[in-house]
Amino acid sequence: MHAGFAMLEAGSVRQKNTINILFKNIGTVCIGAITYFTVGFAFAYGTQRGKNKFIGTGDYGLSESQNGNKHNWFFQYAFAATASTILSGAIAGRAKLEAYFCACAIITAFIYPVVSHWVWAPEGWLSAFADPEDRIGYKTDEKTCGFIDYAGSAVVHMTGGIIGLIGAIFVGPRIGKFENPDAFKGHNYALIAIGVLILWFGWFGFNCGSTLAFDGNVASKVAVTTVLSPASACITGIVIQRAMGKYWDVANALNTVLAGLVSITAGCSVVADWHAIFIGMIGAMVYMSVSKTMIYFRVDDPVDAIAVHGGCGIWGTLAVGIFAEANEIKNAYDCPNAEGNGTGLQFGIQLAGILAIIGFVGACSIVMFLFIKLTIGLRVGAEEEELGLDESEHGHKAYSQGAFNQDRDTEKGKEIGKHGSNVELKQTSTVNLTKAAV
Repeated sequence: MHAGFAMLEAGSVRQKNTINILFKNIGTVCIGAITYFTVGFAFAYGTQRGKNKFIGTGDYGLSESQNGNKHNWFFQYAFAATASTILSGAIAGRAKLEAYFCACAIITAFIYPVVSHWVWAPEGWLSAFADPEDRIGYKTDEKTCGFIDYAGSAVVHMTGGIIGLIGAIFVGPRIGKFENPDAFKGHNYALIAIGVLILWFGWFGFNCGSTLAFDGNVASKVAVTTVLSPASACITGIVIQRAMGKYWDVANALNTVLAGLVSITAGCSVVADWHAIFIGMIGAMVYMSVSKTMIYFRVDDPVDAIAVHGGCGIWGTLAVGIFAEANEIKNAYDCPNAEGNGTGLQFGIQLAGILAIIGFVGACSIVMFLFIKLTIGLRVGAEEEELGLDESEHGHKAYSQGAFNQDRDTEKGKEIGKHGSNVELKQTSTVNLTKAAV
């Protein structure tokens, strides 16, 4: 997954920031490993003090885990790092490296673990794994199954998207982004495409692996919905974009694949296979709408992380309350009296969980970014940003002098645009004179 994120983000930024975004991705994996090992996993799943509905305690540094159970830490650590790396893309091109690393440590040590405790720990107040009488909605209907987010539309993606939104607002847009947007397009679509395809492959590990113990019936079903939703999202995005524009847009096509993946992640095990097609279609429209909204409000997000992960994370979580079927819930969860989408209760629970997570994550993010801004600072200086973070923060460029130069070729393209017909005429005249001489 993180190889995919690294490729996607590297291709999406300007070439002068390539090394910096790769550095952030490797930093995310390494910092997240230490913080989630020392305290994050304990805050998410520790049970030393009994049933704490807000946060776990105990098992710091896996001190109480047996070797046979430590694979649980490994799997959950990958989720924690994913929630953080969403931020790296949203603030790419202008944020200080040390500021991002500080945020990464806080996200993987506290913010993400608390949210995952609420939803996935048996003690969490939103958890579908809690005892029936402890599940949210029990007083309204004893058949409640709690908040359903099978593999992280809300816990991972929406959380990362909200943090990314707050971070992008705090750090501000890149200099000149909204005055000359064409100069800020991704510089390498091959990297973006490779990254998205790697992510799609890795998503099977996340979604199918969320059975936590291989259950062939559930995992095989999840594999099907994890194919259908992004496929339908991509087709929908292509059709809409082509109808609205002049060209076939590969960036939009690739981002709608991710939109479909995020949209199905919560309900991948509890919706009918063919419903995944509709979830993906709507996910593409949600992504495209939120992306346009961010531009309208001048929120600079180089990789569209807010739209993909935040917007589609919300939609995917709500989709459970619309499309989840009782029989599928019974297969995937210990909830024999599940009613699915029959009463509207599940939709209400999903909505309540979304609002609670947004409130908590949003508040924590504001405090976190204020703290970083007032201590080490969030943003590099204007000169460093114009030079590029590769040179200003890492001392060298990602590409050799003879390689493709995005900024040079952008200016060259403008000149050709101004004088293109004359240039073409001169070239044609030269060719004709050469032929005549021969």
